[in-house]
Amino acid sequence: MLGREELIGLLKHGRIEFACEYHEPVSNMAESGALELSLEGARCKNLLLQDKSGRYYLVMTAANKSLELSAVANTLRSKRLSFASADRLCELLGVRPGSLSPLALVNDASHEVHLVIDEDLRNESTFLLHPLDSAATVALTKRDLEAFLESIAHPPAWTFLAART
Repeated sequence: MLGREELIGLLKHGRIEFACEYHEPVSNMAESGALELSLEGARCKNLLLQDKSGRYYLVMTAANKSLELSAVANTLRSKRLSFASADRLCELLGVRPGSLSPLALVNDASHEVHLVIDEDLRNESTFLLHPLDSAATVALTKRDLEAFLESIAHPPAWTFLAART
């Protein structure tokens, strides 16, 4: 499994443009939202969900959006979704809670995890994501994020995800 510095090296080697800022580690969206970063872009919530059949989904949505999991399950043609455990997150993607982002898919060589990005983020030009470590944030344009994801054979599925009401 790659770590933060190996991922940053991979981004550089792949000529993926990004900016990186180091900071105190964060473990949840509240702590992340309180960070004062010089980087600009959309802060995103990332969730690892699993269904009863053993499929895994990395879901990226807006930081302030609470998803309606039953509606998301219907959208993904799944019977029921639940949050994957911290142990499973580490086994599948090599990250701890608070560090998850689509960049962690670099560690999913067996392609067990399917990336779903909320349509609410479609018009964002830049995303702020943790590079396998919640003590750093990288800013990637949408185009550069998609290029990186294509390079690791994890293209995103842009899908409307229902919010909890």
